[in-house]
Amino acid sequence: MVLADGTRKMVSNVTVLNRGSFLSFVVLCFFFGRSTAWEQRIPTRQSVVSEGRRSFVLFSSDTAGGQDPVLRLPIMEAELAILGSDEDPTDLKTAIGDAKTAAEFGVRRSQLEFYDAFSNGDLEAMETVWSTESDVRCVHPGLPSIEGREAVMASWKQIFSGGKGKFSIEPARVQIEICGLTAICTCVEKAEGGGQLEALNIYKREGGSWRMTLHMAGPVVVQRGGEAFF
Repeated sequence: MVLADGTRKMVSNVTVLNRGSFLSFVVLCFFFGRSTAWEQRIPTRQSVVSEGRRSFVLFSSDTAGGQDPVLRLPIMEAELAILGSDEDPTDLKTAIGDAKTAAEFGVRRSQLEFYDAFSNGDLEAMETVWSTESDVRCVHPGLPSIEGREAVMASWKQIFSGGKGKFSIEPARVQIEICGLTAICTCVEKAEGGGQLEALNIYKREGGSWRMTLHMAGPVVVQRGGEAFF
């Protein structure tokens, strides 16, 4: 096939342009493929719900490698709440369940760290358990509420310095409820000699760990024949 000079020149220009575009595309793919920030901008799921003039756009990214999955819980739960009736919630429910399971394991670990510090009279370990970013409160049995990290730590120091050796505190009947970035934990504290206390512990997610913001403990009340026993 014989091409005119003008046609041959036009084809040559298109070929050069295509080669240049292809090389540019390869370079861009290589650059963005190595960019973590770019990967984190790519949502794998997007839900849009319109309410009057307002639109809510929520993203949950499966490429968030190294990110704390618990931090995404409130977003995923909100997304599930506004999911359309024609959308399959299976994957989202699975992701929420996995994040809550991971969160519960983390809370149980923090719970054990708290009672280990308590039982061993270890003030340094107790300081690690408590939050450094949130307001904290502690209510020891039969005593007024103590507010503020400094005052709370001073109360534990007094308890540990007044004790004889180690304590023996074992949590039982533990129940945990994960509410976004907050965990509510109830249990019965069993002490050496048969004493029992009802306890409420609240933890908040901080820096990839669960830190205590509230500890309350009081005697267990047992109702027998119309009379209350402690």
